[in-house]
Amino acid sequence: MMPSPASGAPTAPTPAPTPPWWEQRPEWIPWLVFLLGLVVLLPSIWSETSVTGSDEYTLSLRTPMEMAERNQWLTPWVNEQPRLRKPPLMYWLILANYHTFGVGLAAARIWGVLAGAGLAVSACWLTREVFRSSGLLAGLLTVSSLGVAAQARQAMLDLPLAFFVSLAIVSGLRWLRTGRWWDAAASGLWLGLSFLTKGPVGIFFFAAGAGAALICLSAGKALRTRGWHWGIALLVMAALSVPWPLAMQQLWGDRFAQIMGEELAARDFGRWHGMAPLSALGGALGLIAPWTPMVIVAIWQHFRQPKAARLPANAWLIATFFLSVLPFFFMATFERYMLAVVPVQAVLAAQWLAPGGRVQRLTLAFAALVFAVLAGVVGSFALWFKLGLVIPLLTVGLAVTGLVAAWKGVNPVRVVALSAAVLSLVFGGLYPRLGLNHLPAGIEHIIGARPTYAFDRLQPAMLSPRLGRSVQPFTPARVLPGQPVLVFVDQFVQPEFTKQLQAAGLTAQELTRFKTFYSRKAWIRFARGDATAADWQTALKTRSLDGLRTDLIGFEVSLPATP
Repeated sequence: MMPSPASGAPTAPTPAPTPPWWEQRPEWIPWLVFLLGLVVLLPSIWSETSVTGSDEYTLSLRTPMEMAERNQWLTPWVNEQPRLRKPPLMYWLILANYHTFGVGLAAARIWGVLAGAGLAVSACWLTREVFRSSGLLAGLLTVSSLGVAAQARQAMLDLPLAFFVSLAIVSGLRWLRTGRWWDAAASGLWLGLSFLTKGPVGIFFFAAGAGAALICLSAGKALRTRGWHWGIALLVMAALSVPWPLAMQQLWGDRFAQIMGEELAARDFGRWHGMAPLSALGGALGLIAPWTPMVIVAIWQHFRQPKAARLPANAWLIATFFLSVLPFFFMATFERYMLAVVPVQAVLAAQWLAPGGRVQRLTLAFAALVFAVLAGVVGSFALWFKLGLVIPLLTVGLAVTGLVAAWKGVNPVRVVALSAAVLSLVFGGLYPRLGLNHLPAGIEHIIGARPTYAFDRLQPAMLSPRLGRSVQPFTPARVLPGQPVLVFVDQFVQPEFTKQLQAAGLTAQELTRFKTFYSRKAWIRFARGDATAADWQTALKTRSLDGLRTDLIGFEVSLPATP
């Protein structure tokens, strides 16, 4: 008979559980996060029917095209005017790709993908600085957030700005830990690049993190003893950010100052209404969906604890979040402007999930449930309208698998990784099949080398990338005797187009016509402007979206010879 433990006989020690493989090689985690970010964000960036918005196809894609056409690097141009409202770093990067690889969507959008994957790495590094843990979960939460998944597929300024600002904050925290002057200088470098991306707004996000560090991390002592390090940082930042505005002031004089004034006025500083705080907070929290519930609960739990038990690192994350969002209470803005707060929210959510426990599991399961329901709606829509079979089923299957895993208390890393795959399938697989901004094959051969314009709405949106040249807005003055031009017109503005032609004595002959979708301010609003409930009922009955498309018409416009 074997002796029992009660008899005093020694027992073998229980072996420690083997940590997950990603915790055994923490030095590889940032690279793993970056690689995963590329894998889930790259699909569909080359597609004309992928995610886009008016700022991308009217500005970001076309500005480098016009710079190339003018052989101009220093001054950005769009619509045959200097584009002085935004600094040129992203236009320079896109222009470099146009010169190297040719004009194309992937050449422009790859910088958004790299910024999205880089933002996930910055969340990973931020976790390491404030909690000394691997940062894998925070990185995955970032790359699987709705804001990053959508914005990374567009050639826009906001995500690169968020990336540079996050690196500046990480470098500042590293300086606080190490006291090395070059960490402060690195902050100045990243802030300078953020200024060259979208002006001074990045400095405000950094100031929020710095102010929170003074309040929560006792950074005042380090500033008193090593404050001169930030003099070096300021010089580095100024060396990057000052030359271009000075050059524009020298080249364009009062025009540059006037445009800067108009840009400030457009933000409507000081604007306030009763819903402004909720709108700004909701926009910031929505960027990290579907993980928003965990951020909210983490903030709530922090303030429920006795003051002495609150972690300074959590306090810094929460203070940075609120100080970053506070300025948006008082200005007109888009949610994407606040992408810089996504890594802070991701680290906060990851820290909340780290201990495990029943409440954490329920919070994760709730987020996974909401996500699975949305994936089910999207997948069902795609199946009903015959947009595919394998991808919709895979999308729903992975979302349900993630929900089951969350409910069973599986490691959150696996649940979040599944969600990243689902978002990649939705944005990279299903969304392009909907056909927004679709152009018929061979339309560039119909157009040929003739001058081509778009009337009023700059539709078709993807005509400039297809042609490899910037399609300008149409005005009757562009038509010269004996030199007909091609003008594309949305069916809903055709009466105004006809009116302008008659007033200018121009004639128009229809050359081509096709149907397409394009989003009207929101992705969900893609049906033609006069579509009714009856039109949607017909579409549901016939399982076809064709009747909801908008007609775009190409007219050859000419000025008749004077008799």
